[in-house]
Amino acid sequence: MKSGVVVILGRPNVGKSTLINYIVGSKISITSPKPQTTRFKILGVRNFPDAQIVFVDTPGFHLAKKALNKYLVEVAVKSLEGADIVYLLVEATDFSGREYPEMLNVLKRTNAPVFLIINKVDICPKKDIEEAEEAFKDMFSFKEIFRISALTGRNVDILLEKTKDNLTEGPLYFPIGMITALTRELQVAEVVREKIFLFTRQELPYETAVNVDDMQMRENGMLYVKCTIYVATSSQKGILIGSKGSMIKKIGIEARKDLEFISGKPIYLELNVKVEKDWPEKEEKLKKFGYIT
Repeated sequence: MKSGVVVILGRPNVGKSTLINYIVGSKISITSPKPQTTRFKILGVRNFPDAQIVFVDTPGFHLAKKALNKYLVEVAVKSLEGADIVYLLVEATDFSGREYPEMLNVLKRTNAPVFLIINKVDICPKKDIEEAEEAFKDMFSFKEIFRISALTGRNVDILLEKTKDNLTEGPLYFPIGMITALTRELQVAEVVREKIFLFTRQELPYETAVNVDDMQMRENGMLYVKCTIYVATSSQKGILIGSKGSMIKKIGIEARKDLEFISGKPIYLELNVKVEKDWPEKEEKLKKFGYIT
């Protein structure tokens, strides 16, 4: 039996969450067309007859200013410490981003082999893909290079086979059948955040935090969940609630659908909104919401 930890690193919105969801065959990491969606180190598990691979989805690597953004980059960098293999996930048209010199300097300090993975090849011209591959090869010595589509699964099986080839014998980290190490509470909070990203615009999604206040199974077989959504300003609270509660109702309905599909149980979901002034800029507020221990 082989086993190991694969850390997926990349800029915001390159498809890290989409890839890990495809690999484990279930939705464990939230996705959005908007960048910087993932805030936590999310573990997904893929079991094979001869191997177990633990995949780590990290927040997008970016040039950080606010306390929350600095935390996100720190999570991504620290995740590399336990990596057996690193996937650097990129887009074909994005090799000139300002983050890459800093990101590649971080990768030079790891002893793990690094795979360059060019994503979204289903929508990129071949010329752009080839140009990106050559540009990245000039910047770093990669163990392997792949061209994939995380959305359609193109060449992902080849990537997984080569990943297994580069792992050594080791123990099972998680029981067979387990596909994520996320707690149920964090899964709920992340699904609610995903719907906030989906239905609201501009800066609002980035200044919301979701806390699960209560979760219990009732005798009627229904799972009751109570959440508080924290925002940074009073105006944001009004936007999130919407006219006559229309927005928060929409978010709740769509979140409940996903959660019922994931859990296989009927769910009663209660969402409340509170203002925690300027929380993304203050370290003590990040501690309150569990981002910093």
